[in-house]
Amino acid sequence: MAPALDSSAMDLSAVLRRLYRGPRGSAPGVVNPYRESIPGLDGPVAPRRRRANLEGYLERVGRPRLVLLGEALGLRGGRFSGIAFTSERQLVGPEGRRLPWAGSPFQATSRNPDLWLEPSGSVVWDALGGDARGVLLWNTFPWHPHGVKGPLSNRTPERSLVAANLDVLEALLAELGEARVFAVGRTAQSALALLGLEAPALRHPAHGGAALFRRQLRESLSF
Repeated sequence: MAPALDSSAMDLSAVLRRLYRGPRGSAPGVVNPYRESIPGLDGPVAPRRRRANLEGYLERVGRPRLVLLGEALGLRGGRFSGIAFTSERQLVGPEGRRLPWAGSPFQATSRNPDLWLEPSGSVVWDALGGDARGVLLWNTFPWHPHGVKGPLSNRTPERSLVAANLDVLEALLAELGEARVFAVGRTAQSALALLGLEAPALRHPAHGGAALFRRQLRESLSF
């Protein structure tokens, strides 16, 4: 059972319990990093550390005024950090290179001695000025789907897989109240449409989309 969050943040305990259980039904090629470890890739008590990382991040966010909704946990980002659009190196890297709100008690969870760093996560946090307060980063499919190359790869989650697990996103959105939601990429936009919701779309920062993502976010929020 997920521990209750700090009282200054929303109580997302029920959402986290569902998240930690993992995807419903058959989900081949999907890792639930909040419960699963892969020998050679994950360090000691890695799932517990990732759950703690996510809960610590949510406390830093507090009550969101804005949600940036991505696709799925990426190999170099949330797969090991436990946090959408966020890498191990951003959490526990050298001072001055990690995020301002990170450091202790956040922990690395992989066996990668260099720590993973996700380019998309770097773009997103740079656009946000490194500030976690009031901005929630989340994913439409909040686990890690990998490709045919194995656990150290990414794939776009199938529409059927996303649809079968929209209850997590729906429960989260029900707790957010008046927060503005932005869809980062087409998968997020399609998922929100399945829930009958429209949201402004931002170009995903991957595959050459970084500059457009920054501009669209800046124009939308007057950053």
